[in-house]
Amino acid sequence: MNDSVNLTIKIPLDLKEKIRAAALENENSLSAEVTARLTQTFASPSAKHHPKRHEHAIDNQGTEEQEEQALSQKELKSLRLLLKSVAKSKSKKK
Repeated sequence: MNDSVNLTIKIPLDLKEKIRAAALENENSLSAEVTARLTQTFASPSAKHHPKRHEHAIDNQGTEEQEEQALSQKELKSLRLLLKSVAKSKSKKK
């Protein structure tokens, strides 16, 4: 008896094409390639519950936060100048 079941999912077309190319390269069917890759993902020690999720990107509500771009050198310089001016004005008030 065969323990396989059908699974219908929606994925982006470009991802399907990548899987198809990998399947041809590995001489697998599309189904065998997806099965092998999913099996490998769940078998790896680092893939506990969410293999691609980074713990630092999750807040205490369990929602993922968007990563922000780092500040440019110009923005950093402006921020430093602003902080210095605020610090100077606070020290003058004392």
